[in-house]
Amino acid sequence: MKAFPVLALTALVLVGCTVDYVTDSTAPVELIIAQINDGEVLRSNLSSATLLPSPDFVTLAVANRAKNPNVAGTAVNNHVLLEQYEVRYFRTDGRGSEGVDVPFRITGALRINVDVAESGAQDVIIEVVRSQAKMEPPLRNLLVESSTVLTVIAEITLRGRTIGGQGVSARGNMQIDFGNFSAVGP
Repeated sequence: MKAFPVLALTALVLVGCTVDYVTDSTAPVELIIAQINDGEVLRSNLSSATLLPSPDFVTLAVANRAKNPNVAGTAVNNHVLLEQYEVRYFRTDGRGSEGVDVPFRITGALRINVDVAESGAQDVIIEVVRSQAKMEPPLRNLLVESSTVLTVIAEITLRGRTIGGQGVSARGNMQIDFGNFSAVGP
């Protein structure tokens, strides 16, 4: 009878030790954003010689890895078809009202296949700042204040499905500095 409490306690401890990526998805693969914009901060210029400001694009290095490296994970059913991305902006000072403190979040469609591989990554290019965002507050306000820079963290989320139909996602962060970088002044 004394063995039951020990077994129950051991089971609870083992459940608490499960790695997050095992419980987040039932897919046998893990989608990974290995790198964003070559690890560089994006300097998003808000001024433009034309009426429409230029959007900003970044390259994501995306990898698809088998969760269990002891099982051959290269089956076609485990390849991931990326379907959508989302970019959400936030500030480190806690202010984060969309359209007031940070730009509105954006979503975009993707149609890119990422094969299962043991090494390497595939480049995926996404639009991380749309032209429209540069014409709306708070970014539009920075054009008047040419010496001000707004620093935000962009949280990028990729969503897709394995060819077998199981949902997968990956998330990564990058820093964006918004400013009037081409303004000429003292």
